[in-house]
Amino acid sequence: MPVLAEPRQKAILDIIDSGGQARVSELALRFSVSPMTIRRDFLALEEKGLAHRVHGGALAVSQYRFSDRLSANLRAKTRAIAKLADFIPSQGCLYLDGSTTMLGITKYLSNRGNLQAATNNIETFNRLTALTGPAALLLGGSLDVRTDNLIGPLALRSLDDLVFDAAFFSARGLYAGIGLNEVTVEDALVKEKAAGQARLVLVAVDHSKLGVVAGCAWRPGLSKTILATDLDPGDQRLTPFREMFSRII
Repeated sequence: MPVLAEPRQKAILDIIDSGGQARVSELALRFSVSPMTIRRDFLALEEKGLAHRVHGGALAVSQYRFSDRLSANLRAKTRAIAKLADFIPSQGCLYLDGSTTMLGITKYLSNRGNLQAATNNIETFNRLTALTGPAALLLGGSLDVRTDNLIGPLALRSLDDLVFDAAFFSARGLYAGIGLNEVTVEDALVKEKAAGQARLVLVAVDHSKLGVVAGCAWRPGLSKTILATDLDPGDQRLTPFREMFSRII
C-alpha cells in the first residue's frame, strides 16, 4: 500500500540526508507510487529548503554549502586549476565565480598589484583581501544559503558596470547538448551575466562533473571560452564537449 505524502516525504528526506542523494526511479519502486509522485515530493522538499532537485533525483542541501564542498575532489580540482594559471592577465580586472574550485586560483594572484578581482562569494572575497596584490571587489546581492553565493537583482546590476579581461568559473555539471549547468537558476544567471561581461572565459571542472545535469543551464560565448579539466585534453571522455568550447586544455 502506498505511503501517505507527509510520512513518505519525511522518509525520502531521511534517505537523502543519509546517502547524500536519491533517485526518482528507486523511490517510486520503494514506495509503490509513480515517478511523478516522487517528483512532486522532491518539489515539496525543495520548496521547504530541505533538498535540491536534479535530473533524475534529488541531492542533500549540505552538498552545496561552500564549506562542505571545499574538500570534494580536491586533487582533480587542483590539476584543472593549474592549467588556467597562464591565462591570468598581468593587469586589468578579472572575475572569480563563487565555486570552491575558483577559490583555489587565488593562490596564483599574490603580488599582482595591477589587478582587480571581483567575486560573488564572501569566502573568496576574504581570501582575496588577505593577499598582497589584487584589489578585491565583492558584488552586491542577497546571500543564497543554498550555495553561499550572492545572487539576485543587485548582483546582476553590480555586473553592469564591470568589464573583465578574464572570467574564471566552475560548474555543477557539464552535459552534452545542454552545456554548463547549476543547481539554482539564480546562480546560473549571475554566471551567465559575468561571462557576458568578459573578453575571455575560463571554465574548470573535474571529471566527476562530466555528464551531470543539475537543472539550470548557462551559456558563455563559444568563441571566447576555454575548458580545463583534470584529464588529458585528448581523453575520449571529453569528445562530447569539444564543439562546445573554443579549446579544451
